[in-house]
Amino acid sequence: MDDQHLYTQALESVENARKAIEDAQGSNNPSEFQQAKQLLEQAHERVQQMRQNDGLSETQAQKLFHAHEHLRHLQETTNAIEATRYE
Repeated sequence: MDDQHLYTQALESVENARKAIEDAQGSNNPSEFQQAKQLLEQAHERVQQMRQNDGLSETQAQKLFHAHEHLRHLQETTNAIEATRYE
């Protein structure tokens, strides 16, 4: 796969994780929550992999930085859900 495709895939995985976490917040389904956590981890791995790519434009690097920060907030959300519902 080329870098542009991997870049697009990384950003899409962040959006998929966000949607899954929002859905998990609205339900009380442990398996849905676990799926959301898996999507979050996958998104984190893809964004980290792309951030290490030297061939990114300044705009792409900036978008990946923001995606990484968004993932951090999503992780905090999953931590809060886990602490209040499943511990």
